[in-house]
Amino acid sequence: MAEQYRALFSKYQLDISDTKLELLSRYAKLLHDEAPIQNVTAVSEISDIWVRHFLDSAYLLKHLGGARRIIDIGTGGGIPGIPLAILDENLQITLLDSELRKIEFCTMAIEELGLRDRVTPICGRAEELAKTADYRQKYDAVVSRAMANGSMLTELSLPFLKIGGRLLAMKGRGYDPAVERFSEAAGFVGGASEEPISYMLESEQKYLICVRKTSETPPQYPRRFAKIKRSPL
Repeated sequence: MAEQYRALFSKYQLDISDTKLELLSRYAKLLHDEAPIQNVTAVSEISDIWVRHFLDSAYLLKHLGGARRIIDIGTGGGIPGIPLAILDENLQITLLDSELRKIEFCTMAIEELGLRDRVTPICGRAEELAKTADYRQKYDAVVSRAMANGSMLTELSLPFLKIGGRLLAMKGRGYDPAVERFSEAAGFVGGASEEPISYMLESEQKYLICVRKTSETPPQYPRRFAKIKRSPL
């Protein structure tokens, strides 16, 4: 089975060591076993976890652009943050989610996989933490997968970034720029959207949306969540 997954990564020019294969295999089992208890993944087969979660997360490595301090907003069961930490030992990753049970699962997984020195799980709300000195403008990159629509995600994410840092948002085949409004929101919070990256993973259409932070985010952002939802940028 290990060779099957090594071949899968190799197909996309992604090398993976035996140690990383073994850690991802253990993490896949943790996700699979937890799924009937809470929604850490909607994927029921371990083989699909490798494609839809791990391979997709690995694709981000090509686009981190030297980022080392990363926050994964709306991490859920740890995707893409935990696979990124397994695949690149140089990354320092914060996993953020507002649901305590999901962060408890992430904490357990981090301990099981020996990642405690490089991965920090936090239960909290992005719009609150982004207002604090400990988190505002502290990260090289924000990564997020299907956490919110583009306008909301941009407002929540850019305050965490240093100037020059980037939001990397993972979107599926339903991505519609007119609905998501990444570029419109970016202008309010000190950012500029880049050309979306379109790619295929095992016959599934994917998009990576990148927003670069070009100036300091005005202090009023992010707004309270109710206001973000009621009056998107």
